Amino acid sequence: MNKFVKVAAATGMVLSLGLTTIAPTASFAAEKIGTVTYQDSYKTIQEFSKADLAKLTGVQVTVANVNSVYNQLKVNKTWTKAGFSADQAKKIVASVTAYTQQIKGILTGIAKSDNTGLRVVYVTTPYTTQVNFGTFGSSSSGSTGTDTPAVTPAALSVTKIEVQIDYKKQDVEFQYEVKSNGTVKAKFENEFTKEKLEGAAAQAKIEAIFANFDIQKKSQTQIVNQVLTKLNLGKDYKEFEFEAKFSNNSKLEFEI
Repeated sequence: MNKFVKVAAATGMVLSLGLTTIAPTASFAAEKIGTVTYQDSYKTIQEFSKADLAKLTGVQVTVANVNSVYNQLKVNKTWTKAGFSADQAKKIVASVTAYTQQIKGILTGIAKSDNTGLRVVYVTTPYTTQVNFGTFGSSSSGSTGTDTPAVTPAALSVTKIEVQIDYKKQDVEFQYEVKSNGTVKAKFENEFTKEKLEGAAAQAKIEAIFANFDIQKKSQTQIVNQVLTKLNLGKDYKEFEFEAKFSNNSKLEFEI
């Protein structure tokens, strides 16, 4: 089987930041900017059109104003104005601050389109909170002019993961890359199980491997064991190659 071709990392949009929380909450003020398109005890999806963002930040969303809009998204008051609680606002700001260039990339895309807006997905469980960012709508140059759903945003705190595991007769390999608009390109192949996945199915498979697993804080041995355990693979591999890149441009790479 051909191994993945090594490619230069794109400026990825890392969309989630794990933060400890005590209990699931989803409290919103009666008056808010933006539209809540989904809400349950654990997840809220809220969308902001270009006009909503201008009202929310006090800045018109143009390419020239991207930095100014971004700076307002780093202010807690901006998100309480959107209807989030003070605690939720702090967590959103922490995520925005952690991924400066990626957020600016999304804002630039919105600025260039008449029909694209910002989507915020706030997910909380008894163990962690994730704040995911993406886009919704369609490009002004699109032929239909109608809104289209955004591709599933990233759920891992990486811009890229690439793994190749070679055994005597079968191989396992997968690739996960976060694009500049916050969506994910993924591929997964397991010759033992005959699985060949791409797109959302591959993304879900790979995210399940590393769910609640902070790669940057784990040792080489812990990473290998995590992958083998989650995929029910043996330790009798011939070669194990791993590469991960993060939003701060740091990189973790090893080969066994």
